[in-house]
Amino acid sequence: MIKYFFYLIEIIKNYHFYSFLVLIYEIFFNIRYGIRFNKFSHYKNDSSTDPVPCCYYFIRKINIFFKKNKINKICDLGSGYGKMIFYFGKIKKLKIDGVELNKEIFDSTYFLCDENIDIYNDDILKFELSKTNYQAFIINDPLKKDEDFNLLLSKLEKLNKKIFIAFININEMKQKEVKKKMNLVENFRISSSRGILFCTID
Repeated sequence: MIKYFFYLIEIIKNYHFYSFLVLIYEIFFNIRYGIRFNKFSHYKNDSSTDPVPCCYYFIRKINIFFKKNKINKICDLGSGYGKMIFYFGKIKKLKIDGVELNKEIFDSTYFLCDENIDIYNDDILKFELSKTNYQAFIINDPLKKDEDFNLLLSKLEKLNKKIFIAFININEMKQKEVKKKMNLVENFRISSSRGILFCTID
């Protein structure tokens, strides 16, 4: 319970005037779908960020963007406890793959797999991004090191077709790199490190 209290404090601190709206959406999500997908962990890892689920308010924003751009095949890079996978695969009935490095977290979400959902226990820096005909990637800042993030950007750049990417809650340094290497389509910004960058690779 204490960790959820600190999570609440983090929401208020980081989402500013949007905090109330974010909390209302989270309460609605938990009442309707349960708290299973709002789990999060804190563990010491030099390369990966803590698995904290994307807020439901942002997921709805991403869904609007995907509908507008007729996207129906998605890959969530760093899928964590599966909130994004559950929403798009089970609720919206889109094809979505998840890639999660942590074996314990991967095992806890594998039950979601069905005709719309596949989840891989793999490193996103080694995962073959072109193995499936993805139309979009979701990246909820799973990488701590700037050099790892730049390596992921380089891998994405090498894909030889137009693909949409939703970057969620990346810091200002990473935002600059994204804007250098990608085409910015939309920018939903709440604070310096909270928001969504919708980009394309041409």
